[in-house]
Amino acid sequence: MKPDLRAYLLGFEGARVFGPGPRELLERVESEGSLRAAAISMGMAYTKASRMVKTAEASFGFPLTERTIGGVGGGGSRLTTEARDLLDRYEAFEAACEDDLRRNFSECFSGFADVPRIGCVVMASGLGRRFRRAAGAADALPAADEDKLLQPLLGVPVLQHTLSSLPENMLNVVVVTRSEAVEGLCEDLGVRCVRHAGAYQSDTIRQGLRALSGVPGCLFVPGDQPMVTEASVRALVGEYQLHPGSIVRLAWRGIPASPILWPSEDLPALAALEGDAGGSALLARREELGRRVRLVEATHELEVADVDTPDDLERIETLVRDWEELV
Repeated sequence: MKPDLRAYLLGFEGARVFGPGPRELLERVESEGSLRAAAISMGMAYTKASRMVKTAEASFGFPLTERTIGGVGGGGSRLTTEARDLLDRYEAFEAACEDDLRRNFSECFSGFADVPRIGCVVMASGLGRRFRRAAGAADALPAADEDKLLQPLLGVPVLQHTLSSLPENMLNVVVVTRSEAVEGLCEDLGVRCVRHAGAYQSDTIRQGLRALSGVPGCLFVPGDQPMVTEASVRALVGEYQLHPGSIVRLAWRGIPASPILWPSEDLPALAALEGDAGGSALLARREELGRRVRLVEATHELEVADVDTPDDLERIETLVRDWEELV
């Protein structure tokens, strides 16, 4: 599928006064040398062509053509300076509309039929220092049995819980990690994974966007947020599709959290981040972005909880078991 666009200018009464037809007619007046010749080349009656020009002139308040004298045909018509200016402006307007149309179409129809799905970068490159220090492990790349993303939560690795919330029919998912063990888990689960050696959060973002080139927006999901639900992920994407160009975040009681979905127009700025900076840093330094943020309320506070320490993991498991007993 692909979108189509017809851009028209309307008079105050709502009638069309300019659009693709009049634009082509004026272009042909320029190339053919007269309004009559332009109409013939388009298979249009001269009376209709004359009416189109007069309707536009009456609305704009200036002439679009002027007579020329002499020549082989004994004279003809050419465009006025105002008409050439009108054509330039209309073509620029049409091009801008087409750019917005393509972007909005890809965002609103992402994952529908043959339209590319929204990208999803699962951030799984952290060292988990707080988790491993609390467990008495060394401050280096974590071994498999020290990696918080691989710790069991209700008998399933933390990262696997996170991945289970990401609907395949809606998202183009890639896990970005520095861990061989995480890469192995992704292989077992059939989830695309990119392994890199970058030390910073910005490296993870850049690697993920590089792997998802051309997506109509991208959802960034922390790998250590295991209780986010598929319903909330679908709600984030749904809100984004209803409001193209917005930045959509999951929240709890009005407090913004993760995941966060960024529109395609902002992805180059995210890819250009340096050091240990992510989307929150971009929002902090560019005030206008905050006005485009829309919040989707989580169904439970557990959805926005992340695993930073062994105590966090234990608390989440206890809360989940207690909640399951209540329901």
